[in-house]
Amino acid sequence: MHIGMRRSAAAVLMGLLALVFAACGSSNSSSTTSSGASVAGQTPAGQSLTGGVRGGTLNVSDSEDFEHIDPAQAYFAIDYTAIYATQRPLFSYKPNQADTLSPDLATGPAQISADDKTVTVHIHPGVHYSPPVNREVTSADVAYAIERGANPGVGNAYFSAYFAVIAGADKATGGPISGISTPDKYTIVFHLTKPQASFFAEALSLPLTAPVPPEFVKKYDAKKPTQYGNYQVATGPYMFKANAQGKVIGIGYDPGKSATLVRNPNWDPKTDFRPAYLDQIKVSIGGASTVIGRQVLTGSHMVQNDTPDQSIVKLAFQQYPKQITFTPGAGDHYVGLNNKQGPFSDVNVRRALWAALDRAAMVKLNGGRIVGDPGTHFLFPGVQGYDEAGGLAGPQTDFNKNTAGDLTVAAKYMKAAGYPSGKYTGTHQVTVVGASNPPADKTAQVVNQALLDLGFKTRFNLVDQSAMYAKYCGVPSQEIDVCPNVGWVRDFADPQTVVSPTFAGKSITPTNNANFGQTNDPQINKAIDAAELTNGQARVDAWAAVDKQLVDQAVAVPWIFNRQPAIESKDVAGVSQVWNTGEWDYSFTSLK
Repeated sequence: MHIGMRRSAAAVLMGLLALVFAACGSSNSSSTTSSGASVAGQTPAGQSLTGGVRGGTLNVSDSEDFEHIDPAQAYFAIDYTAIYATQRPLFSYKPNQADTLSPDLATGPAQISADDKTVTVHIHPGVHYSPPVNREVTSADVAYAIERGANPGVGNAYFSAYFAVIAGADKATGGPISGISTPDKYTIVFHLTKPQASFFAEALSLPLTAPVPPEFVKKYDAKKPTQYGNYQVATGPYMFKANAQGKVIGIGYDPGKSATLVRNPNWDPKTDFRPAYLDQIKVSIGGASTVIGRQVLTGSHMVQNDTPDQSIVKLAFQQYPKQITFTPGAGDHYVGLNNKQGPFSDVNVRRALWAALDRAAMVKLNGGRIVGDPGTHFLFPGVQGYDEAGGLAGPQTDFNKNTAGDLTVAAKYMKAAGYPSGKYTGTHQVTVVGASNPPADKTAQVVNQALLDLGFKTRFNLVDQSAMYAKYCGVPSQEIDVCPNVGWVRDFADPQTVVSPTFAGKSITPTNNANFGQTNDPQINKAIDAAELTNGQARVDAWAAVDKQLVDQAVAVPWIFNRQPAIESKDVAGVSQVWNTGEWDYSFTSLK
């Protein structure tokens, strides 16, 4: 899923960096637990999932807004904080697990056929929707939820990457899919066209598998785009506050301003592993991250659930060490480049920008090595295949070797692209759309300067991060040339979730598109298709090889491997989602 840009204002002071490195080391040597959580600040994996105090209101302050609250559209780390508290997919991760799925709506593990082409799942009886629907959830509701993923008006970003393997899904547009059957109201069966059932079963942890009632949703899905989300029901312990008709907008969610989650009166704890200690979660949206951070660290019953400002990270680490966590393996950020058209359709122009870019400076602007290392390839720490693809150094090329940038190497590739002077002399004005939120605005400027240094004329635009994804970088028809601030985190514990949605040609969608550069290289597509059919170590090696192809073709420019900080007030017993990007889990967090 795509992730929020880190919010900080300046480079971390060298003294702080030395302090942090002494405490937790580099990304390769930091102390970790089995879940992959770092021991800098608090250890997320050491947080207790049980024994919390019941009751009270948690106050959340985020400078970023949700992108989508419809579970079929949600594909943003901030969205997931609410989605997994209000909806129940077939499977999900407990917050302290990064690679072990737990049955959620399902009663137990998925049953996989001997030929690896059929998956059977049984769901809990007695799970009910929130008002106004109230009725019991059935397997047919799960089928309809997944079928929504093929509806162009819904615009699910990962259906083609993970669910197109269902028989009939390749031609689906939102109606019934022949490969999904529901022999009884508590059983759903998936018939696949390829022997990928083991991998497919992991995809059943995504929000798309959270049931929705067709009789309530279909009228909203008839709109283009769907209006479900404005009106919504829940199956999890919480629900967006709504009126008697299920209307959420303007009641439980005021975009850009606030959101309120309240308890779902129909939730039955006997069917769920979530303790759901809190009575209410009130989210304030917008405002300066520096102000938010100080309010959280010195306040009461508060957390910040997007990235704190760099100055706040420093303050918390030095003065409030028990109120900050760092989660490694929290994805990466890269510069999206339009592979389809314009100057960056030329691989050598892409290589030239990679060579010219001062990634080390971007990391400093983002908060320094305390929050990440310069990115060198696309399989980031914590993802299988990362070590096989070169680890921190990545696949070695002359254009990714110098993290501070090398204009001499850049000029070499510009000449190879047909520009004898080593600089661009064409007429195309490069459209750059970055995020306006600090420090994304500053890191975007570093990218823009690299473009200017290579001779490009640019149209440089900064917009709110949610708009950057939803209106520009995630919409191919906008024809954006460069997106400096896009980011990614694995959907679940498999390297395919890092590569297929973002760089496979088959994953390009008209809206909510995660293949930001519209990469559609026949050789890469072929390698991805082959890797998807592998298992075991052969699978790890295959995805590492794909990663090396992505680097060779410079399909984008990775610039940071993220270590995500999160802060809380002293009277909050926060539990971090180490499977995501370290956000606080509303269903396990409690008040002291």
